[in-house]
Amino acid sequence: MPLKGMCIELRPNLCSGHVLLQFEEPIRDKRKTRIVIKEDDVHIVENGVDGDSELVLRHDCFGMDIERISVFIVSGEYISFRFNYTHIDLDALQRAGVHVEIHPLKLSFEERSHVVALQCSKCYHEVVPGCKYNRLREFPSGFVDPSEFFCHNHGDTSTAKPPSLVPGPSDMYYGLNYVVLNMAVLHSRVIKCEGHIYCKRCMWLLGICILNDAAVKLWADALRLQPVATLPRQLFQQPTLTQLVLRMLKDFWPDAQHHFCTGNNRALLVATMPNRHQHYMLLEILEFKLRILRKVETTSSVAEAKLQQFYACKLYFRVFGSCQHDPSILAAWQEQITIPKLEMSPYSFLALQRRLTSNMELVPNAWRYNTAEEKLQLSYFFYETEEQELLRQQKEQEQQQQPKQGPEVKPKQQQLKEYETDTGVDASLDEEDESDDEHSDTDSETHNALHHKYAPIAAYEQQLVKRWPKQKQLKHMSNSPDGANL
Repeated sequence: MPLKGMCIELRPNLCSGHVLLQFEEPIRDKRKTRIVIKEDDVHIVENGVDGDSELVLRHDCFGMDIERISVFIVSGEYISFRFNYTHIDLDALQRAGVHVEIHPLKLSFEERSHVVALQCSKCYHEVVPGCKYNRLREFPSGFVDPSEFFCHNHGDTSTAKPPSLVPGPSDMYYGLNYVVLNMAVLHSRVIKCEGHIYCKRCMWLLGICILNDAAVKLWADALRLQPVATLPRQLFQQPTLTQLVLRMLKDFWPDAQHHFCTGNNRALLVATMPNRHQHYMLLEILEFKLRILRKVETTSSVAEAKLQQFYACKLYFRVFGSCQHDPSILAAWQEQITIPKLEMSPYSFLALQRRLTSNMELVPNAWRYNTAEEKLQLSYFFYETEEQELLRQQKEQEQQQQPKQGPEVKPKQQQLKEYETDTGVDASLDEEDESDDEHSDTDSETHNALHHKYAPIAAYEQQLVKRWPKQKQLKHMSNSPDGANL
């Protein structure tokens, strides 16, 4: 019975480790399953046949002299146990590990360097015309007073203008996963509905209005840069989900990155979906930087278990959607002024939710919830490099494309319908758009793939296709020979 997932919490300060094993099938379906320390290795032996064993952990892995295993628990398709050792080679563990450092938040271009245009990341429609920005400034995170963001005035302040966060026409402010622009620069290239900004061509949610509709906050993962030979297509450098989480944790708890989370260890994430319904994610951080041993795939023809050290954030989480009704727990969190709150992109929100939900499957059901009242679920967020994030994205795309194999040629009329905008009129396909050539470019495609990991909101897009059916039918009749005679 093959392993589906494996996670080993390693605690050198306690000289112990905690192993979580997830199998493809429930353990009860097998006649006998044992964990055996044999020939310096830890094996899973099934039905008493040594030939059906699978290597889990080398007895001398990283110099560990494993003496015994304890707290052996079997639940469903999970097996968990603890092991103790007296020695470990931390230097070898560190050399073989994956190290991900937090990078400063920087845009992919500099002031007065290039003419930059912003496009919708879904249909490549230009939503912000090209501009050589004179000022690029970091926007207040929301945890500080905006008045402290600016230099204090000196001398006579009677004629001084009050501080304003509205950027000028040639200014761009940026934050954790967004940019702030003056509302006037968007012109008529977008659609504004109830304070939300949508792409005029494909109705992709781009951002929200702020500062009394004088400025707009555009999500970085909903946009891309118009290709320039020397520039990548993403707005920010290192635009991975790992970097987003590291920066978010640093904003929430700047002084507790390398320790257990004590005191206030809770945070609330908010995202507005394209249907303008808010989703919430409750986070309770247990450990910021936990050593984890994970089984990595090797290209060797011999099936060999290779363990590699990662760092992870161990946490509890729970998501409240628009269809879930449990206001007591959510209201209790919102009423606590000590819990920081962050509004983030819906696409990053969903990507984080998928990652935590997937890693939650490593934890047995008996250990998954924090309390019976709150029902937050235990999970991990593994810090991965940009290359590992890219491989993960490619694997997810392959899995999504598997059930869709086969020729799917859409008629021309149906392709035109997909470009219908919120005004009920087909957007012109002859606009000044280089999407066909840009999409075939090879420059920065590797990095750009990271920015297309955000799955579309299926229900929302289905509603868009069904809008204005009568108008589509009338247009089809007018284009047909019979309709021309009417």
